[in-house]
Amino acid sequence: MYTVCAMRILVVSTFYPPVALGGYEVECAGVVERLRERHDVRVLTSAHDRASVSHAEEGVARELALLSPNHRGALHAPRASVRAAGVARHALEWRPDLIYSWNGSSIPQSALRVLADSGVPLAFRVCEHWFGGIFSTDQFLRELLPGERGPARGAWAAGCRLVNALPSLRLDPRAPFRAAISWNSEALERMVAVPAFIDPVLERVGHSVPRYGDLYADVVRAPAAAPEIVFLGRVTPYKGLSVAIEALALLRSDRGIDASLVVVGPEDARHGREMRALAERLGVAGAIRWLGQQTPEQASGALARAHALIVPSTWDEPFPLVTIEGALARVPLVASDVGGIGEGMHDEEHALLFPRGDSAAAALALARVLLDGEETAARVARAHERAQAFRIGPYLEEQERFVEDALSAWRQITVA
Repeated sequence: MYTVCAMRILVVSTFYPPVALGGYEVECAGVVERLRERHDVRVLTSAHDRASVSHAEEGVARELALLSPNHRGALHAPRASVRAAGVARHALEWRPDLIYSWNGSSIPQSALRVLADSGVPLAFRVCEHWFGGIFSTDQFLRELLPGERGPARGAWAAGCRLVNALPSLRLDPRAPFRAAISWNSEALERMVAVPAFIDPVLERVGHSVPRYGDLYADVVRAPAAAPEIVFLGRVTPYKGLSVAIEALALLRSDRGIDASLVVVGPEDARHGREMRALAERLGVAGAIRWLGQQTPEQASGALARAHALIVPSTWDEPFPLVTIEGALARVPLVASDVGGIGEGMHDEEHALLFPRGDSAAAALALARVLLDGEETAARVARAHERAQAFRIGPYLEEQERFVEDALSAWRQITVA
């Protein structure tokens, strides 16, 4: 048995607060803060929106490119990959004891490949689907793999291979390596296959938790006079806001329930316009309030007034924290039965779940919430109790144990 003392830990993340687009970045920062109580931690992240960081950041390097998922990103990928490999090698000069990768999507994965090839113990916190396509979907490394290509794409791939012949690269996307893996849900572990070239030394499921869970747990319920349904999340196609708008229209037209929808979250501009047009066509534009990006304090205020929280995702959400936040705030939950949603909040016991994209079923579930007060109150009480399993204190302890156990597992294999 090894006793893990203070470590040097290099954390890699596509985004890192105050630059953040979703929950994983905030979760990552919370873990970094906890690890820094006992360990020396540095963070390597993208340069996206670096100018907005007004304060000095000790131990945070914002140096990696952020590549768009289109042809522009592909065109920039070779040069960005060369630079990212150099940045990774520079980070290794610090001599970390463990590398903890939180997200590798949209950054040049040549950095992760260099880190994996270094022989330094490596661990992944997997909160999204990107891990299953590591290296094979990267806009540079994918061109080093065999495959059918047309003439133009074949010429581009040949050029990428020439770039990879540089002494600073010479990367093999499929070279085997070992890694510890912390999955954020059992659902994600089922949905994402570990690439064949990765040999897991340790696998563990550690459910994500809300960073501001205490704030939501302290919400004082003050439901609005008329039924308000809250959508809390990014206004992007995969979050399913169209399902919520259609369900609202059905509630009002078919069931005579004079409900409104409150939309809280940052918008993809084009999709936001499409959703407003949909609301106009369905005759419910006047029943929707668009609040945009809100602070956690402001979001908790919207939940205080809400009669229901709808999470109508149309993609396989690994483990959406908004469901836990709503349960902590004692708001009735109606959600799509996708991904890990039902793993956190069980259908009928803690929430009412409906099939993906089924606005009629969503409207039926919302009607049950709004019309059956006794059943709803009992379900909310059970959900609130269930949410106590997803609090920040135990989670941070669990994450610290994971990185220590990951290093121990590596050492035992090395000795063997």
